[in-house]
Amino acid sequence: MARKEGKMNVSSIDALGDDLLRNVLSRLPSSSFAFAACVSRYWNHVCDTVLCTPKLSSALSSNPSLQEAVEEVFNKVFAELIRPHFAIVTVTSPDLEEARQLITKKLGSTIPIIYTAPTGLIGRDAVTNEFKELQWQVYFDRNYSYSVSFDDDDSAVRQRRVICLTVGFLPGLKVAAVPLFQSKMVPFVDEFLEDISECVTSVSGCKAPIGMILFTDESMDSDNLLRKMDYSMSPETVIVGDRCGEFLCGNDSMNKRSKRKRQPLFMVAVALLFMQDPNKPPGIGDIKLHAALSAGLVPVGHKYEVTSVNESSVYWTKLTARRENSDQNLDEQTVRNIFGIGNRLLFDAYIGIVKKRKDIAGFEEVNWLSSQIFHAVHGVDKEDLVVDSGADIETGDCFRFFKADSHMTSSSLRQVSDKFRDLKISCDVGNSDRQRIRPANSEKMTIFGGIIFSCTRRGKPLGKAKLGSSPFLENFPDVPLAGSFCIGEICRGDSSSYGQLSEEGSHRCCLHYNSSVYLLMSYTPSSQGS
Repeated sequence: MARKEGKMNVSSIDALGDDLLRNVLSRLPSSSFAFAACVSRYWNHVCDTVLCTPKLSSALSSNPSLQEAVEEVFNKVFAELIRPHFAIVTVTSPDLEEARQLITKKLGSTIPIIYTAPTGLIGRDAVTNEFKELQWQVYFDRNYSYSVSFDDDDSAVRQRRVICLTVGFLPGLKVAAVPLFQSKMVPFVDEFLEDISECVTSVSGCKAPIGMILFTDESMDSDNLLRKMDYSMSPETVIVGDRCGEFLCGNDSMNKRSKRKRQPLFMVAVALLFMQDPNKPPGIGDIKLHAALSAGLVPVGHKYEVTSVNESSVYWTKLTARRENSDQNLDEQTVRNIFGIGNRLLFDAYIGIVKKRKDIAGFEEVNWLSSQIFHAVHGVDKEDLVVDSGADIETGDCFRFFKADSHMTSSSLRQVSDKFRDLKISCDVGNSDRQRIRPANSEKMTIFGGIIFSCTRRGKPLGKAKLGSSPFLENFPDVPLAGSFCIGEICRGDSSSYGQLSEEGSHRCCLHYNSSVYLLMSYTPSSQGS
């Protein structure tokens, strides 16, 4: 009899109809909603209609107890309905592995999850909803490798406990993580690009993803990787990320890729791919990724040519140079005149080397593509200029000096804010004046999330909190935003962001310093679903 009554109860609920059942299910917390989707095929179908628009949900916790912090961010992120397609977990370095274990127990291993330990976190507090930027001091040793100090006003930061969880639900897209492995200091870059191509083709049937978030290790030659990616990827593919963070990654598909390799390997990069879903259900709209860069470097002085590369290590390179078309050698006094430095470390001095590469279109046409690659200047050792290693600096390479500039930072932030304001006008912002300028048959685009990668020099070191986040907060104050502070920000673009144009035009440039990189996610409903 009890069994019969149970059937009658389910039947009675089903008799409510789609609209009322959808209203009931939409009020459930995420965990209960997941169970409801398993009750029957009918309920699963209704649940699919409840969750049909994309969402990005994020929360930060500075609870000194990591377990309690994970509970706080998890409860906040899943307070509203969301089905995770991917997750990014940013956390203080000592807690990276423990955070992975705690989050995996809750989210499982079927979705791509990136765990990263940057030099600071950006997001909204899970308890107070206050927007926070938490940074820690960065130090460089004699080999120019960096380390962090957790000295901060926030007590949790001092106790090394900060975590931010970001979860994305992207109907109409597929998301996957593809790792780059290295063996004996040799990264398998070509295999990495082949793995990305294979993944995109098999999942979406397309030649390239619509975008990716890239995380690379400090020891990785990110410049070489980015140049190859820039040349091989479709121009429409958006690429952003963090060049110098400690990270972990894990999901079932990625583990299968690692097992295909036979020798001992180390993961030095991972790409979080966003791809079109070839089986997108009818009525689902279109998601678009928008990238923007706020540059903070300006060129200074004359052009120079590398005359010799005298010594190099994993972290630094010593070189000599002379002024282009001149016999004047670059010496300590010249560098001192430009930057006011001797033999000491700096955060705001760089050289921008231009590298050229052949681009073959078809069988006959050959074009030369140029890339601008930045190297931090650490000082002068006798006659040698000491800079960051990477990208194979060679005799004959040409470069200019660059320095961080507050006016450039302010100007570029205003430009990004203006760009976001234009984007906001084209969105559904609930303003009747703006709606009147919209064509009657047009669909209303919305911004539903943002991710930021900002230089560790921006924010507190410049005496202004939330500096890098300001363009987003000014235009989309109620939209979820999360991010991290970096030492090297990845954004696919060119040198025009630095107000620098050569006779051949701008150079390609994908790795930036003293900058802020923004990834905005927009959604335009389908006309079938409106």
